[in-house]
Amino acid sequence: MQQDIGTIISKGFTTWTRNLNISLPIILNFGISVLLIMVTFVAFVVFFVMPKFPAMDLDPANILPEHMIGILSSVVVDNIIIIIAGFIVIMVLITFIESYFLAGAIGMAKIAMKTGDTHLSDMYLYGNKNAVNLFWTNILIMLIIFAGIIFVVPGVLVMGNLNEILSNPDETAGSLILFLIGFLVWIFYIMIVTIILSIVKFALVVENLDPISALETGYKFFMNNKLDVLLMWLILIAISLFFSIISESISSVPVLSTLWTFINVVLSIVIIPTLTIVWWTRLYLIRTGRKIYDTAEMYDDY
Repeated sequence: MQQDIGTIISKGFTTWTRNLNISLPIILNFGISVLLIMVTFVAFVVFFVMPKFPAMDLDPANILPEHMIGILSSVVVDNIIIIIAGFIVIMVLITFIESYFLAGAIGMAKIAMKTGDTHLSDMYLYGNKNAVNLFWTNILIMLIIFAGIIFVVPGVLVMGNLNEILSNPDETAGSLILFLIGFLVWIFYIMIVTIILSIVKFALVVENLDPISALETGYKFFMNNKLDVLLMWLILIAISLFFSIISESISSVPVLSTLWTFINVVLSIVIIPTLTIVWWTRLYLIRTGRKIYDTAEMYDDY
């Protein structure tokens, strides 16, 4: 069954409206990640910052900004290794949490489009089955993206010392331009890699693949469906621009601006990410010849 991008978008939206619980993994991922960051921040303050203050100085009224900046600088310098190690651990944990819930959401979207209904048990099933492989796939994609830093290296080597650049801006203008060109090429490289590998995570969960097989499958899918993938990306970018324009348009109206802030948070954290998952999953299922029931057949009682 072949469908154009417009049909995939509209029917994918219908799938989500009939299965709003697909948003639950996204909400849980955001909530648990924020909670982890907050707990980490509180622990940092309690164990590293507060011991630097005498008891009588714990009153915020007695703490001068200069004093606070000095203490924070001292804490960072004295514990730089611990801070870096802690940051890496937190990022790994957040990446794993995201992998678990993303796998669950993709699995729920797959079941919803194949059977008409999905349940939270599907999230646990697909999350448990694919979280580890999706985690390592995320790491591999990050490494592939980071490899593009090679484009910046020539500019960094030619630029030399930052103090020299500041003291002789005219003489080092060429080096700075080379660095900026390399940085722009890196940005372009990131965009290309992201587009080419956009279906990798969905293929991994749908097919229950290992990381390397998922990368190969995602690449082959892109090569066979370049136009569809590019159109999906353009649609997602257009949606983001549309809501950005709305935000700018009503920012000068206090009442509407406050209301829109709340709406925009819900859209950006819950609705748009969920629809994105549903649309990419449906695109993969359709273009790989999977059976997807028409919504009229699945919900003929509506």
